[in-house]
Amino acid sequence: QSTENFSHRGYFGRKNRNKESELKGPTQPAERSEPKWVHFCDFREITHIVIKDCRVSINRQDNKCLEVVLPSSESALSLVSLVDGYFRLTADSSHYLCHEVAPPRLVMSILNGIHGPMQEEFVFAKLRREEQEEGLYIIRWSVLDFNRMILSVLKRGHQQAPGMQGALKYRQFRIQKKGNSFVLEGWDREFSTLRELLDVLKGCTLKSGDESFTVKRCCPPKPGEISDLLITRKVKDSTKQILNLTQLSFHQIRKNEITQRAHLGQGTRTNIYDGVLNVCGTAGADDEAEYFSTEQNNNSREMHVVLKVLDPSHRDIALAFFETASLMSQVSHVHLAFVHGVCVRGSENIMVEEFVEHGPLDVLLRKEKGRVTVGWKITVAKQLASALSYLEDKNLVHGNVCAKNILLARKGLEDGSVPFVKLSDPGVSFTVLSREERVDRIPWIAPECVRDVGNLSTAADKWSFGTTLLEICFDADVPLKERTPSEKERFYEKKHRLPEPSCKELATLICQCLNYTPVERPSFRTILRDLTQLQPHNLVDVSAVNPDFPVLDPTVFQKRYLKKIRELGE
Repeated sequence: QSTENFSHRGYFGRKNRNKESELKGPTQPAERSEPKWVHFCDFREITHIVIKDCRVSINRQDNKCLEVVLPSSESALSLVSLVDGYFRLTADSSHYLCHEVAPPRLVMSILNGIHGPMQEEFVFAKLRREEQEEGLYIIRWSVLDFNRMILSVLKRGHQQAPGMQGALKYRQFRIQKKGNSFVLEGWDREFSTLRELLDVLKGCTLKSGDESFTVKRCCPPKPGEISDLLITRKVKDSTKQILNLTQLSFHQIRKNEITQRAHLGQGTRTNIYDGVLNVCGTAGADDEAEYFSTEQNNNSREMHVVLKVLDPSHRDIALAFFETASLMSQVSHVHLAFVHGVCVRGSENIMVEEFVEHGPLDVLLRKEKGRVTVGWKITVAKQLASALSYLEDKNLVHGNVCAKNILLARKGLEDGSVPFVKLSDPGVSFTVLSREERVDRIPWIAPECVRDVGNLSTAADKWSFGTTLLEICFDADVPLKERTPSEKERFYEKKHRLPEPSCKELATLICQCLNYTPVERPSFRTILRDLTQLQPHNLVDVSAVNPDFPVLDPTVFQKRYLKKIRELGE
């Protein structure tokens, strides 16, 4: 009893005054006042939780971590289960923060794309919001029967007039869980798993009265989507930055504030230079000083930066270039490279970005091939997933995730040191890339984006992350690099799979990211949670490459490495 009271009082800030007064005698000294509770984060800001015995680590979006030590491992599990439950009530009903407390029913739901017990009006509203294709379906748990699922299938009625689409209709069919088997009501065949039943139903036509409904494509839950399963509340946070993506917003840098130095290489339609940003120290430059006050080297009057100069021949895409700068100027995360602003110098448009000392990740991986540990690679992958989870929560798409766009602020190759990476800006906006440029980005670019730039979404970043994780595993050797454009396109058209590492745990995660169905790719919260669960010392054959994997020709150079030394005369 006394132990429970202590735990309850010490960790949840509540006191049972009547019982305390009974336990305390009149001669007992007054209890010390407890320190004030300090707000750490809202539930929706939690990315994942780690339990080690009685120690709990609650990780926040900005990589801050709250360490809590409890009296026992049972207390730790109890606390995590409580936080995990509130997260599902207020942030995402289809996600768990920690494997140790994951409810088996929720795990089954995630594997099979099952929604929670939503009301009927929310189901139909979701079906209407999606691509209104014939045979789209939602499967959800029944509100009334714990062992029943409802299959809701969509179809479009006959055209009322030429050029006018018919009205949307849907019907509901019941699936009953009977012990260890699943049965569609009206069909006497039993299936050992729900996945087996759904696979058999795919392409089949279900009858409801005189109507026929074809089962084609599942519509699974989306990360953090609004439904009647969530309890929403207003979060009081006056410091929270509101992103304004409908208009350009970035710091304008004057041309006399930057100094252009050596040419470093080429990006997509850009030239990249080493540079210096001069911060004015006069009294009239208070605004600039305040603007740069968040930077690590703000005391200096000169900042080492990178200048990304849009090629003057591509002035027609200047707006798209500014949109990228605007996006990167409004986001802030420790694993995202900071964009200082934009400078217009005559016909040149220049993005000014922080200089990250040790350069691109792929260069280091090739240089240190065979000497980089598994733990190092997992750390880099977690840091990248953390940045992308931050962007996904804001419904922002990076669009160009790959090892050459990951920059090393700290190598972390020495004993006792860890790497520290930053994801660079995506370059020119994805929407202005030609089809040839998009094909050239295979296998990083998601298959749906090769066909149509309008398909760009956060799901595309998940495919890119999967390919980048392959790069990291294979020391920057990536399949398809030596294939012709037509061979690359055929690879996607045939839905071939990229080679995976022999390490089963990483292969499973990569396979989930490289799913040809965008809605079935895991959220970055899930990716980060599963990466954190991996124990590097237990992972084997991370760098093992498929025997069919082509060996790169060291005499083949990429255009990005070409540096301009001097202008040649006629």
